Amino acid sequence: MNVVITGGTKGMGYAIAEAFAKEGANVAITARTGVDLVRAQQDLAKAYPSIQILTYAADLSKEEDVQAFAEKIKNTWGQVDVLVNNAGLFLTGDMMDVNLYGPVRLTRHLYDTLKKSGNAHVFNVCSVASKKYFPSGGSYGVTKYALLGYTRALQEEWRERGIKVTAVLPGATYTRSWDGANIDPKRLMQPEDIGNAIVSAWKIGDTALIEELVMRPPLGDV
Repeated sequence: MNVVITGGTKGMGYAIAEAFAKEGANVAITARTGVDLVRAQQDLAKAYPSIQILTYAADLSKEEDVQAFAEKIKNTWGQVDVLVNNAGLFLTGDMMDVNLYGPVRLTRHLYDTLKKSGNAHVFNVCSVASKKYFPSGGSYGVTKYALLGYTRALQEEWRERGIKVTAVLPGATYTRSWDGANIDPKRLMQPEDIGNAIVSAWKIGDTALIEELVMRPPLGDV
């Protein structure tokens, strides 16, 4: 089984990669920083020596980088069984380019490889901000609202094509975006919670689809 994960070197992305690696899946991860990709590849290879690990440094705000990453996957595997569009920016940089256009472009470029699977599953990591406004987070919320809309459109278009599509809407999760915040980490979800939940949604079986996977800390939003 071949799994593609964007933003796969840290936080939720790495946890998702590790969760699928535990299932024996080959994983392809991309991020902007080559040093982070080397570290992630080494860690995954050490823990899961039987799987194949592909890495590619790409800026998902750039169409040419997205296409180059997709071409590497096509040339190496030819078939993709799971795509997790996880990479995202929070209140910095080209949020719309990365949070929306990146997933749209990569999904389009990998469509043929997903179709070959016969049982493919796409996960778009949105946010609880896709449905709820958070103060000072309006721009971020717009990008995630748009990604949820795109996900819903894909669900309808691909129902008859053998490709499942799930929107993942995590709440506050302990990642680097919380660096410097005076918040007890125990108040937040852990990245592993997201990875395990996505694998569970993937394993649910052929006769069911989790269309939206909403997760929050037990005490609610932060």
